[in-house]
Amino acid sequence: MKSKKVILVEFNELCPSLIDKFCQQGKLPNFSRLAAQSQKFITDANCDIEYLEPWIQWVTLHTGVAYDEHKVFRLGEAQNLKQSSIWDRLSKKGLRSWLCGGMNIKYDSNDPNIWALPDPWSLDSKASPAEFNTFFNFVRANVQEHSNEKFQLGAASYLQFLSFMLRRGLSIATIKHIASVFWKRYTGDSCAWRKATILDWLQLDLFSYGLKKFNPHFSVFFSNSTAHFQHKYWRYMEPQKFAVKASEKELEEFGSAIEYAYQNHDQLLGRIMKMADKDTCIVLSSALSQQPFTAEEEHGGRRFYRPTDFDQVVSLFNFDGLLDVSPVMSHQFHMRFNDTQQAETAYQALQGVTFGDGTPFLKLVLEDDKVFAGCAANSLIDEDSEFVIDGQRHRFFDYFYMADNIKSGMHHPDGIFWVSQQQASDSNAERIKLTQATSLILEQF
Repeated sequence: MKSKKVILVEFNELCPSLIDKFCQQGKLPNFSRLAAQSQKFITDANCDIEYLEPWIQWVTLHTGVAYDEHKVFRLGEAQNLKQSSIWDRLSKKGLRSWLCGGMNIKYDSNDPNIWALPDPWSLDSKASPAEFNTFFNFVRANVQEHSNEKFQLGAASYLQFLSFMLRRGLSIATIKHIASVFWKRYTGDSCAWRKATILDWLQLDLFSYGLKKFNPHFSVFFSNSTAHFQHKYWRYMEPQKFAVKASEKELEEFGSAIEYAYQNHDQLLGRIMKMADKDTCIVLSSALSQQPFTAEEEHGGRRFYRPTDFDQVVSLFNFDGLLDVSPVMSHQFHMRFNDTQQAETAYQALQGVTFGDGTPFLKLVLEDDKVFAGCAANSLIDEDSEFVIDGQRHRFFDYFYMADNIKSGMHHPDGIFWVSQQQASDSNAERIKLTQATSLILEQF
């Protein structure tokens, strides 16, 4: 096997149409530059809508195996994966991999050929090398509770994280980016949403540190910020497509959020391109993309409600054998028990919880020793709403809050897949199945 370095840039859910639009407007110079030197494809996730989730489709890209075969269906459940991923195959050939934030990845933490920083929604994963757990634990806590205004880490956690980053390549560019975000907030600019991009810059500094320290043959850099913005703010970018009309204030505040997200990723891509030498192939992938979500506009749009404190909610039941509660994206969370019987007992108890009018309170899935749960409500809830446990009523908003904005974006099966250092494509990118992209990556070695 001829060794050649590959950097796989995973910008989650970028849209081919928006990339084209912003490039044509001259707003994405680095994407335009990479496009000019790349063979371009549109990947098709080729799956039913219920499986069109990034935590499923990234597993497909990493393994080359479709969802109905790899059977990893939930965020945080990569450890159930039976198939080998790209880095497992490369390790058998003695090639090193550095996985920086990849979504739903499984890896052997004892493999000397693999460094890995898990995604912040992972359940049982640990970073490798172990020193990266300082970054992982700090980021996970902030990401999982990003919409909870009552959540706050102590000063000691911030100082420990700062010390970690200063010793691992915290860059002037990142310091400037963070300063610009907080300066806008300090001066009264209503752009608090921009803070979601800070993780990108910090993680890219750690990625750069890993490239220099570990010198990997294959590396992955993952970012979710644009996907996050599209889910929340699409209605403000294209308000004419939505029945629930945004206010002028909302349009002013959020109207440019998605464009800002793409420009943020363009800056990151520019930095990554500078990290690549002449023997490095850059592969850009989005796995899937998004489109406007308008299906529930006549009901006021889809909302999500999330526990203010997950442990507080679960403590209402006093379950036996509960090991931990782990929040994931949006309103959902895992409860893990000692054994399958205790999980089933909890599942049965939770099924009996209702709103005050008798409708189901939770959406539940029982999976071995885990219960996957989330609030069933997805429309506006009255301030005095209640839920009922064993005949006892509890005020809803004492335990839950409405997370984020009205849902505005939904998943689309088309994804971006560009391979640099190839004969550049014309404007019409070839369409391939997402499962085919894996072999295109491996062919670079």
